[in-house]
Amino acid sequence: MRSIDRVTDALGGRKKALAYFGATAALVGAGAGTASAAVAASPAHNTPAAHRAVAAAAKKTVSQTSSQQVAAAKLVAAIERAISAKHVASAKHPAAVKHVASAKFAAAAKNAGKPAVKHAGKQAAVKPTWQKVEQVVAHDNPGLSKQANELQPVGNYGPQQAMPLTSSQFHNAKTIVNQALAKKMGIRSAVIAVATSMQESTLNNLGYGDRDSLGLFQQRPSMGWGTAQQILTPKYAADAFLNALHKHEAADPMWARQPLWANAQSVQASGFPTAYAKWEAAASHVVQQVVTSDVVS
Repeated sequence: MRSIDRVTDALGGRKKALAYFGATAALVGAGAGTASAAVAASPAHNTPAAHRAVAAAAKKTVSQTSSQQVAAAKLVAAIERAISAKHVASAKHPAAVKHVASAKFAAAAKNAGKPAVKHAGKQAAVKPTWQKVEQVVAHDNPGLSKQANELQPVGNYGPQQAMPLTSSQFHNAKTIVNQALAKKMGIRSAVIAVATSMQESTLNNLGYGDRDSLGLFQQRPSMGWGTAQQILTPKYAADAFLNALHKHEAADPMWARQPLWANAQSVQASGFPTAYAKWEAAASHVVQQVVTSDVVS
């Protein structure tokens, strides 16, 4: 009975080895599959030397891209380790060795199609911190105070409201921010301008308003802000507001330490001067988005 058992075990082991190598051939390519088929047809016994020959053939025939070569090499190494472990310990722990080998094959197969991780060369772009963005903007505007390049140097004034933006509204906000930065007026001026437009028109380029008021800032042709056509051009309207705000800032060196509504009111002369305050947090968020995007790109 023992001799029959040994023959049965030998045949079973050979079938398992061929199954392993067949799976390996499918993973590493047609060339390796040819080598596996050749061994399957060979009368050679199930020995470590035979198995290593298959692994060597797989190494030799792999001619893929660099990332696939790395994956294939890892797979071949895993096969060699699994085979070695099987022959060393199969007499005592056949079930355990089979489990370990299967786990190694599964892990190798899972990673075989993945590109190799690159540890050198160009790294993925890292989004800068807001502090870094402020430093970049401040470098471009050396004549401004520290507070003039902060989003909220004096904090919110009163309860705040949110304003989810459509793509059109965000585009108008971006136009305002870009004009403030182009005029070297800093981040705080951009926040004041966006908050003002949020209150006056909800960042929409309105063709109507109180009396003859129009556009993003509800500017009036009759009050010298420009023609109706000019005011309804977002870039022009933003420039007109920022020019007036700049005059106020030049006349008051402490403007950046004042509440947002006070700066907005110096331009708009609204009947509700503190109404601009509730949009400060929302405007700061939008300005941060736009400025960060511009610095990264």
